[in-house]
Amino acid sequence: MAVNELWQGFLEQNPDIYYQGMIPKGTPGFADYWRRQSGNVWNQYQGALGKQVLGGGVPNMMFGDFLNQYPFAKYWSELSPASRGINMGALSPGLLWRM
Repeated sequence: MAVNELWQGFLEQNPDIYYQGMIPKGTPGFADYWRRQSGNVWNQYQGALGKQVLGGGVPNMMFGDFLNQYPFAKYWSELSPASRGINMGALSPGLLWRM
């Protein structure tokens, strides 16, 4: 997502606002799940910066660049149905015993 240069600094200084704005559209469950994951995604970003340093590089990745590459849909698809808010019991009929 292209960001106006004027606002890029604002977003980088306010990573929570940046993150919430970058959550892709999807089902309500998808959006709710990712809203609750901001801390986890931030920690992954911090880890990526650490890997840059430990690899002998300069920690120059911006949070926006990290979010632009973040595979929201891939991680969502790897979750169990229960983690995605799908009630599997609602999809199958109850067992009936007839005597």
